[in-house]
Amino acid sequence: MQILSYLWPRKYISGARMRAALVVSMSVAGGALAASCPSVGDPQGIMSQSPYQLDLADYQAQSGKTLTLRENPEFAAQVAAGTLPPVTERLPSDALVYLPYDDCGQYGGTLRGMSKALESGTSEILSWRHVNLVRLSDDLQTIVPNVAKSWVWNDDFSSITMTLRTGHKWSDGAPFTADDVVFFIDDIIKNTDLRKTVPSAWMIADKPVEVTKIDEVTFRFDFAAPYPGLLHYLATGGSYFAPYAPKHHYMKYHASYNANADDEAKAEGHESWSERFGLIYHKWKDAENITPHALTRPTLESHILEAVTNTERRKYIANPYYFKIDSAGNQLPYIFRQHERFLGQELFVLSILNGEVDQKAQGVGLSNFSVLKEGEEAGGYKVTLPPGQTGPSITFNQTIKDLRMREVYADVRFRKAMSLAINRDELNEVLWFGLGTPEAALPLGVAFVTDEDRNYALALDADAANALLDEMGMKMAANGKRLHPDGEPFNILWEYAVQFGGESFTTLVADYWRAVGIDVTLKEVTSQLSREKAKASTSDINMEWDVPFEPNLISQVEYYIPPYSEGSPLVGQQWVNWVTTNGTTGEEPPAWAARLFELGKIWKTVLPGSDEYMKIGAEMVRINLDNMVIIGTVANLPGPTVVSDKLRNITDWGMQNYNYGRTYPFRPDQWYFSE
Repeated sequence: MQILSYLWPRKYISGARMRAALVVSMSVAGGALAASCPSVGDPQGIMSQSPYQLDLADYQAQSGKTLTLRENPEFAAQVAAGTLPPVTERLPSDALVYLPYDDCGQYGGTLRGMSKALESGTSEILSWRHVNLVRLSDDLQTIVPNVAKSWVWNDDFSSITMTLRTGHKWSDGAPFTADDVVFFIDDIIKNTDLRKTVPSAWMIADKPVEVTKIDEVTFRFDFAAPYPGLLHYLATGGSYFAPYAPKHHYMKYHASYNANADDEAKAEGHESWSERFGLIYHKWKDAENITPHALTRPTLESHILEAVTNTERRKYIANPYYFKIDSAGNQLPYIFRQHERFLGQELFVLSILNGEVDQKAQGVGLSNFSVLKEGEEAGGYKVTLPPGQTGPSITFNQTIKDLRMREVYADVRFRKAMSLAINRDELNEVLWFGLGTPEAALPLGVAFVTDEDRNYALALDADAANALLDEMGMKMAANGKRLHPDGEPFNILWEYAVQFGGESFTTLVADYWRAVGIDVTLKEVTSQLSREKAKASTSDINMEWDVPFEPNLISQVEYYIPPYSEGSPLVGQQWVNWVTTNGTTGEEPPAWAARLFELGKIWKTVLPGSDEYMKIGAEMVRINLDNMVIIGTVANLPGPTVVSDKLRNITDWGMQNYNYGRTYPFRPDQWYFSE
């Protein structure tokens, strides 16, 4: 049997190194306070296999003392009035103990942030509070327990048994048990009224996961083939999508438990119970938090919704049943409130300069670094440049419904010509101060990507681009604009969302294409409209690609095979439909895409780092490059990150990226404000 709290020693930190990490002083941002409890900076002899955390019994055994649990004083009045149980009755018996970065903090304050809109750019603030069965530690490699206390794999990684924390409760005080995991699998993701197909993350060898309840705190996931990347999914790109749901809350809305659910839904104006259920449950929790119903929906997150969301703001307060404590016995989180304002991106910089934001990285933009750096003292914040971001990518929609445009976009010569026409060195200098590296669109941090791959069709070569367009029969008209192969005028309608590629980027690239005769019309649209058009296959160009790092790719090969994004398909949604329905719907994929689908199925079953893993990875890279599916621009960009001078327990950011769960690895639930 395999008992693991992290997976792959080839690249990830070993258990010995992790234990050693707790007895070595670390550099942390902000002035360290006097040591009053074991911390990362001063562990006081406390050691753990998982970095900076351990279960309560282990902590007490090592420290030789029993922790007295203390609660947030904001809850004292409710406890005194009898409307809330004391903290000793709210926490699991095996609560998770955190060693904070600097010191055990102080309660209070409001963590202020901003997003673009209700469904645009909200993942960073969601990461302040969200939880999952496991998470990544701040090395962005090591998988550690979180909601789950422990797990055991079988020998071939086709079955995993997970143990929850005894006495863990939802935010309404109801028990959180294995029943909530079984409900999520059997009654939500496998319910054909709610979903046409099971999400790919839960499908292995064309068969969905099976879940078995063993007892109140133990369950088992069984897969039709090895799935060694499951924990990577839960800890990275899937960290936002928890594999459990409060059964006690949703039963009355579900037809499997309430025979009147359909009639009740129709009485409220819905077409069916499943339509109503889809409005009150969503895997993306911010989508749920738009509705008034969210005020009643229990969660395991560190903060719960305080008021009905509107188009201006969203407010949260601390969850009184949150399952973590610090090394002095104080229940986390320290910060009582979180406020999220919705602002146009053009107001982000002004709001930061005015000292109205406590932490922000998503959507800040490298172009704003200089002005933000100059405003640090007046704004009461620090701005740093963690590495690991990438510039925008471009995907021509080969499956666009407009068959005339599809004829051009589906020709690999056109896609290669458009790549060769881009001056990436100039893009890098003009938009990113030369801090990035021109690079093809590739997975990051993987050993099977070569320098040759990174430079594929990368250098500016207008002559080669023109030759390819001539070969396609796209003749140059007297006005300097090329014609469609049918002899009629040709124009690309590039509808872009600022979130995925701003005006400066699209303007420069459009000018490069015009230089080889390709006429382009630019139009800014919202992120929501961009996603809607991508799903409908009506957009000429799609840009919302979450470039996968190795931990993401291990479990979510969907990032690198059609449609390359589940929420906002880049290309080939019709091909996916054809494959998943055995040809009854959709369109038959071309040979290269069909091969990627085959490789994707095998990839999810192989051991990372193995010879087969390397072989499959290299073949996927070659297929994607040879077919120029996604056109890359610049990689290795730093990403400005703003943090209030008053915020404590902040470590040096290794990276702040969607695919790593934004701030999630850096433990926002142990942040606090100094006076």
